[in-house]
Amino acid sequence: MDKATGTYSGTVAVLGAGNGGKAVAADLALQGARVRLFEWQDYQANLAALLEEPILEAEGVVSGEARLEMVSTDLAEVVDGAELVIACLQGLAHERLALELGPHLKEGAFLLLNPGSTGGALEVRRLLAEQGVARRIVIAETGTLTHCSRAQGARGVHIGLRVEHVAFAAFPGAETEAWWHRLRPVFPGLKPKADVLEVSLCNGNPVIHPAIMLGNLAVIERQGEQHLFYAEGVTPAVAKIIEAVDKERMALAKALGYDLMSEPEMCVAQGYASSTSYYECYGQSPVFRELKSPSGVDHRYLLEDVGLGLVTYVSLGNMLGVETPAARSVVAIASAITGRDLLAQGRRTVEKLGLAGMDEQQRRTFLHLGAL
Repeated sequence: MDKATGTYSGTVAVLGAGNGGKAVAADLALQGARVRLFEWQDYQANLAALLEEPILEAEGVVSGEARLEMVSTDLAEVVDGAELVIACLQGLAHERLALELGPHLKEGAFLLLNPGSTGGALEVRRLLAEQGVARRIVIAETGTLTHCSRAQGARGVHIGLRVEHVAFAAFPGAETEAWWHRLRPVFPGLKPKADVLEVSLCNGNPVIHPAIMLGNLAVIERQGEQHLFYAEGVTPAVAKIIEAVDKERMALAKALGYDLMSEPEMCVAQGYASSTSYYECYGQSPVFRELKSPSGVDHRYLLEDVGLGLVTYVSLGNMLGVETPAARSVVAIASAITGRDLLAQGRRTVEKLGLAGMDEQQRRTFLHLGAL
């Protein structure tokens, strides 16, 4: 890492060739890193032309032809010898990632979940432990993707924004400061937080996406991607649902000893919006304006942002004695819509994250040291 120039010449494995993965891969390759890009064979179409010629064409705030060292569907090959492993995947894929990646992570490995999607680092930690992985591995997560981007065609990626104020922490938390200093030259927007639990509560998706989905169910089912998710989907009434859930998120954070901004304040700090009004932030942001709705309701905006996000809020609320009626209501309605009991499935409850039964001091020790 060259702190003077903000470049990195090491070997980086980027896991996931969607919007975020292609943006991270292109950005780091253009900074001089030896980038290897992985995608599961199920999604090999994401690699398409890159398997024939490993060049990404970036445009926007980062631009140029980014030559990759390797493009592959062989996970072991991609991570072998990589100094940084960065997973740019949906939270729903973290379980599969942990199960398949675990055997290939060596002593001292560093894995960054970009983003962690509310509890990602703690879920991966548990799954690695259940596999019997006893090696010292640092698992970090961000509260949101480091880049606002969209893949274009077979090899293009438009990077509209290098996101600012990206919450970041490692597990164990004792590693956060050192890794933040190492990563800051290439990810200047990273902001270190106390621990990965605080970072998990900086994920805005559970606050925003489910509320907009529930407020626009009929039009999404009828029009799908013809409907603009934010510009047409956020009305003053929908914004009130977002605000109600956000207040519960902040109440949980306060009970845990964290001082967090409101979600609109976070959006302004990150460069997504200019207004801290819940309605204006999401309904009128130029960054969000052209984003389309999902083609249906069986989508990560409900399955992930409720199943891995709001369910965690409810579970934390139960542990802390903090009421979460808005989050609980959204979970119940989303469960009815998707035909899944998302609360009962509870992949990231406090029990699954290893936090149940701890007092405040035990929780802080666990998150900082990785053990009690």
